Amino acid sequence: MEQTTSTVFSTAELEDIIASLASNDRELERTAAAIKAMAHPLRLKLLCLLGQGEMSVQRLTGHFTNTSQSNISQHLSQLLERSVLVNRKAGNQVFYRVRDESILGLVRAIKTSFCDEVTYN
Repeated sequence: MEQTTSTVFSTAELEDIIASLASNDRELERTAAAIKAMAHPLRLKLLCLLGQGEMSVQRLTGHFTNTSQSNISQHLSQLLERSVLVNRKAGNQVFYRVRDESILGLVRAIKTSFCDEVTYN
């Protein structure tokens, strides 16, 4: 199986992004905190599930067999605190969604880089 590579950013755009991050310590810290928050198997699964659209805590919990709703809520809170997710309340339920499509692009890039079978020719 041959892996195809798609470019999301041009070289000039990447250089601008890198220069911007490198020159702004506050933005760099915020970005690192968000990436760190995503670097947990349960949180990555939550992001993958939320990539399908907004879901309530109860619905998300149904996708896990050995994890309590309380534990799911704690992980969602960590992602929310780092601006990876946004939420809304409706009655007694809380619904979560991924803040930005670019975050899902990052999750896809992680999956492609580390999870998909890669064959080198």
